[in-house]
Amino acid sequence: MTLADFVNQGWADHAADAEGVFARCPAALDLVTDKADLAPLAGLVAHVAGEHLGRHDEGLALLDRLLARCPDDADTPEAKAVIRQQAALHLAAGRRLESDHLEARARAPEQTVASNQVRVVAFAAAMLAGQGHAERAATLLDEALALAAYHPDRADPAARALAVTGNNVAQALEEKAGRSPAEDALMVRAAETGLRFWSVAGTWLETERAHYRLAMSLRKAGRLDAALEPARACLHLVEANAGDAFERFYGHEVLAVVHHARGEAGPARAHRDAAATFVPTIEDPDLKAMVDGSLAALDQVLGPAG
Repeated sequence: MTLADFVNQGWADHAADAEGVFARCPAALDLVTDKADLAPLAGLVAHVAGEHLGRHDEGLALLDRLLARCPDDADTPEAKAVIRQQAALHLAAGRRLESDHLEARARAPEQTVASNQVRVVAFAAAMLAGQGHAERAATLLDEALALAAYHPDRADPAARALAVTGNNVAQALEEKAGRSPAEDALMVRAAETGLRFWSVAGTWLETERAHYRLAMSLRKAGRLDAALEPARACLHLVEANAGDAFERFYGHEVLAVVHHARGEAGPARAHRDAAATFVPTIEDPDLKAMVDGSLAALDQVLGPAG
């Protein structure tokens, strides 16, 4: 197995088995042969340790061992990516001084100080949200957004960091049962952040999916009037860019969900039926399984036709 294979499998498995993925990570150190291997493994380790397990110190120790695999590359961008993840883990653990020290070490000379700070603070916000600390996560998300007041552009990695963080936090909170009012507020704020920064850092595809995420988050928060606009924007972007059947399915599915929540049975059923027409044309087995599950869930919500 190559390191790329390990990391790809880890991302595929981590949502269902974070403990198992993290337990396998030490063995992956033997697969590291070049500085290019540092950042991909560090991203997986920090995400699982910080966001899914809340085991900050174990994550930090493993990242120390990862850096030791390439001791002559400590000042390279690849090593700085690992140090940036360590700074985020310290910040999520409440250790601001340690985080600030590592954040300074991770700065790239060609980027602004704020860009690096945004990335560290955004990563930490996602970790805290994943562990159910909504108020602390919201504080850090607001801090990251304030740091991004200089308006990072498409080439600035801070924009992508905020886009990814916003999407991940919103999606995680959507799936949580019994959200508090603070978690509802964070969910919507995160989804808005995802849309704002995917519109900068992404393609039409990421922007379309960010509209989907915002519509779903607003629906979950009970803000049904507001949910309709991003749901419509999602489908519009798919159609305007000749999106494939998978994207078209979800463009209609989100509108069916939102219309149903608003008590609009006719439009909900029309979009459900439109979504269903794309299912037979999806050939990828994993994507087909996903849409089959989504259609079944939608049918359970809408009930029988007629």
